[in-house]
Amino acid sequence: MKKRLSLIWLGFAAFAFSAGTLWAAPKYPEKPITFVVPWGAGGMTDVSARLLAEKFKAEFKESVLVVNKPGANGTIGLKYVLSQPADGYTVAIGPMTDALANPYFQKTESFNFKDISFAAGYMPQQRVLFTTPDKPYKTFSEFIQFAKKNPGQVSAGSGGSQWALEIVKSIAVKDGLKMKYVMFKSGGEASTAILGKHVDICETGTGTPAFQAARDGKLNLIVNLGGDVVPYFPNTKSVKELGYPFASIVYYGFTLRAGTPEAIREKLESSLQKVIQDPEVKEKMATMGLTPKFVTGKEYYKIVSEAVNSVPELLKYNQAVQ
Repeated sequence: MKKRLSLIWLGFAAFAFSAGTLWAAPKYPEKPITFVVPWGAGGMTDVSARLLAEKFKAEFKESVLVVNKPGANGTIGLKYVLSQPADGYTVAIGPMTDALANPYFQKTESFNFKDISFAAGYMPQQRVLFTTPDKPYKTFSEFIQFAKKNPGQVSAGSGGSQWALEIVKSIAVKDGLKMKYVMFKSGGEASTAILGKHVDICETGTGTPAFQAARDGKLNLIVNLGGDVVPYFPNTKSVKELGYPFASIVYYGFTLRAGTPEAIREKLESSLQKVIQDPEVKEKMATMGLTPKFVTGKEYYKIVSEAVNSVPELLKYNQAVQ
């Protein structure tokens, strides 16, 4: 009898502990979430983050704030997110392939992947090279010939992607070109520069004002610095197709501080998958020339880590242009 009573009390205690644990489990979210954009306003990170924030606000029934913290090609904003509590309320939005590769480009201390949790990815992006229609070169091959004949006279801008700019440099290495390089804070700023003819050529991602201007015939798109098809410009050759050794790898996603509870990470992952399939989101992104494509946190980690690990080889190749 005593043994049976002991078992009953043990069972009751276990149930009470389990119920208490479930009761104590935090509801997420219970307060506003901040999407940190580590790039400037007007670029595709900023535009896509604000589009997604509206949908997450409806999904979570909580406010979602979008805060720009540009600088150092994404590292300032990412470091800020990693300095915040690991509770899922501060999320880095954007191409972490760029931000995590940047320390290699700047020769600063690299990030430790153990400090980072990848919630999910939502969009690959092609980086493309633009010029204005009044230039004497209308095609990529004509540009290469012009740059060869005019060493040091061509200025090349970048819309906030050091990686893409390094691809431009690798083209210069292969073809023996000498150019001047200018880094802008975002695709929006770079678009203004090329449209204002402050640089001769400029790379930005698809969807930017420069990309829209090219669709309107106000800019010429001369080459794809990535490896996939450029929306609305399917016949544009990529550097891979043209035999160049490197291509830009840009993939947007949600990134958190390591230690964020797995249940919260999974909720952000599943919610992003749902939001990115929303017909309005898909239509707006397609209109801008963006190609949403959801990948899980595990898949996003693989994409980012493999991309970042390839950077040292690119930099070694480009040493000849420094």
